[in-house]
Amino acid sequence: MITAQVSIFAFYAARVILYLLFVVSFFTLAFFVERLLYYRRTLVRDADRLQTELFAAPDRARMLAVLHAEKGEEARMIVESFGEGIVGPEAFRELVTARLIAARQRWERYTDFLGTVGSNAPFVGLLGTVLGIMKSFADLAVATKGGPQAVMSGISEALIATAVGLGVAIPAIIFFNICKGRIRRSSALVEALQARVSAGISETGEGK
Repeated sequence: MITAQVSIFAFYAARVILYLLFVVSFFTLAFFVERLLYYRRTLVRDADRLQTELFAAPDRARMLAVLHAEKGEEARMIVESFGEGIVGPEAFRELVTARLIAARQRWERYTDFLGTVGSNAPFVGLLGTVLGIMKSFADLAVATKGGPQAVMSGISEALIATAVGLGVAIPAIIFFNICKGRIRRSSALVEALQARVSAGISETGEGK
């Protein structure tokens, strides 16, 4: 009786896990595409060109003109920080840092989900495999026909859960690393822009 109950529980639990993995894979892809579109829409696309133009600017007015012409959020937070009434390079850096911290919260949206899926999907798939194997051996205990062939068939089906778990986890890790790399590049760009404008403030005398 208990063996039959174990078989039924393992059967349904293994399938629930498979369905869960398929649902998670859908959200993983959807969130990654959303992040790519968000980065493309809001962040600087050509960071090298922007830095080249900014570092070639002869004075602070030209720097601000270059930044105003750029639509990316990294340049915009420099312009907004500068427009708050700068009293010196240190105050300017603190304003930029505050904006960068807030911006990173927006940039990192959904990345925790991608990282969690990449880390845990293989274990969820493995759980499905274990449940499938439990069902196979429970069926063998009450079966009068089939013998080892039935067990091997059940185990081969159970291994599908592990394969699906890995199939979900590997893209999720790749997507997570792509997003994190984009965030690191944008953060580094903000720091580079802030350093250049801070130097211009120092050269012209405390933001005058």
